[in-house]
Amino acid sequence: MPENPTWPRVSVVFPEHYADAATVLARAFLNDPLLVAVAGSPDPIERLRRLDGLFNVALREHRNSGHPLLGVFDHGRLVCAAVVEGLDRPPASATILSGLPYIPALIRAVRFAGLIRVIKLVDALARSHPPEPHIYLNLLGVDPEFQGRHCGVAILDYLRELVIARNDIHGVYLETATESNVAFYSRNQYKVLGEFHPLGVRMWRMFQPRLE
Repeated sequence: MPENPTWPRVSVVFPEHYADAATVLARAFLNDPLLVAVAGSPDPIERLRRLDGLFNVALREHRNSGHPLLGVFDHGRLVCAAVVEGLDRPPASATILSGLPYIPALIRAVRFAGLIRVIKLVDALARSHPPEPHIYLNLLGVDPEFQGRHCGVAILDYLRELVIARNDIHGVYLETATESNVAFYSRNQYKVLGEFHPLGVRMWRMFQPRLE
């Protein structure tokens, strides 16, 4: 990791900033093909509202699961959020069951049709993981105003160092539905494992193996 005092510093995001994290993710993924399909609205203002509600629910469930939320702050403002999962990920069926209390909030956010899309997506993503023990970078979003300031790279560096520190983890896995992100992750030593098409959207499966 660069020894630079201006390099973004990665922090654990505590629950008092989860609503801010949801807004950051909604803004970052506003035009992401997969999240456009999930939200189901062509209007960007309405889609932003739906995604903000969706991520608020997702982060509440993520908090209950005990997995960390990472982020980067700029003068006290959260500008980057990363939803990360460790080795003890439950199967898709357990995730869906644990999310039952959040169904009313999900329906308010993305309507009933969106809820069905979310359930299908959770199942498809759960079946896409590689067999090796890995950290899962579920989501990484940078507020559009702060893109290009190395916030995302700082998160990737943090996860790489975490893998190096643990002998039981083989690497970091992620998916992306944005083609330009494939080049970004490739520059950071991620390899394309293949493609799949949840909800009819082309996605790339990528893995960064342990880098000693």
